[in-house]
Amino acid sequence: MVIIITMEEIVDEKVAKTITNYKQWMIGTTMPQGQVLTKPSFTEHPERNYDLRNSVIKRYLQHEDQTYGINLGWTDDGSEATGKKVARWFFARKGNAEGPLKYGEKIALGNGGKPSFLNYEHRTVGINLDYANDPPYEWMVLGGKIGDPVKTHDLVALYNVKCEECLIYFDRTRGGDIGWPTSQTWLGQISDAVWNEVRSKALAALLAAV
Repeated sequence: MVIIITMEEIVDEKVAKTITNYKQWMIGTTMPQGQVLTKPSFTEHPERNYDLRNSVIKRYLQHEDQTYGINLGWTDDGSEATGKKVARWFFARKGNAEGPLKYGEKIALGNGGKPSFLNYEHRTVGINLDYANDPPYEWMVLGGKIGDPVKTHDLVALYNVKCEECLIYFDRTRGGDIGWPTSQTWLGQISDAVWNEVRSKALAALLAAV
């Protein structure tokens, strides 16, 4: 007998045991409860622009200029009026197919105009994210049954398939207060960067002496 295991089942099995701790997000909390719908770009279907509220800090994630790291931050308050003002998040499906967003499918996560899309990319300081013009289909919404439609007001996790971690609230001294479960503080990141530089110079000196 041949047993076929789908990618969705692999992802579900890999993440299910720990995903509960990272269900920090609610999509479209300022809207009536219903299915979250995808769209190709920010300018299309403005009614499919959603607020993204974090249940830990109880505020909304938004585009915000930062001295360090990606330009993301939190609203000053968690009121419904504020949520409506920053409802600029959208979800793009590969091939531009529209319809309800489903748990476990790979999608692109965008905010506002170009560059819209959050893309995993290494940084020395701050979360390893940057903005991209082209949609990178590297995000999943998890926390419900794989294949079921995601609904507004659901408590969900935002999972990045490139780094295999969930986006969470993370208290930083530099940059926006977001991160991954394995994120380091600014001091830890700087310490690693200094150590890597020292190690690199030591290796170069050793090779030069041979």
